[in-house]
Amino acid sequence: MHIEGSYDFNFQRELVWGVLMDIDVLGSIIPGSKGLEEIGENKYHSKLAVKVGPVNGKFEANFELVDVVQPESYRLLVEGKGPAGHVTGEGTISLAQEDGKTVMRYAGDARIGGKIAAVGQRLLNVAAKQIAKQALRKLSKQVELRLETAG
Repeated sequence: MHIEGSYDFNFQRELVWGVLMDIDVLGSIIPGSKGLEEIGENKYHSKLAVKVGPVNGKFEANFELVDVVQPESYRLLVEGKGPAGHVTGEGTISLAQEDGKTVMRYAGDARIGGKIAAVGQRLLNVAAKQIAKQALRKLSKQVELRLETAG
């Protein structure tokens, strides 16, 4: 499964980057996440509850940030498993300052197996896009809150 897109933030890149690197914020914006726990340098663990079509699943997932170039980009490695299946994936996130706003570009590939994969590629793609939109809207609100509390 492949997902990619972009999202515009009406904030400076350094502010967006700071919020994006805050594990408490990340744990709160990932749909279905019970928060992130740091398990090493740029390594995190989370428990997730995910619903894709008729399949509900609880997953244990590990995330790792690699090739971090502050405040521009990083790669994200993901590995998760649970009774409903398993997922491994890799993605990239980059931030560019353009015309007074920050443009986030993201792309990722995931391999999904088990019961959750049985719902079909089309449904998985729709669910992945919805999850990304939800997370990005929440991230934008968190950046706005950070700006308000800083000012």
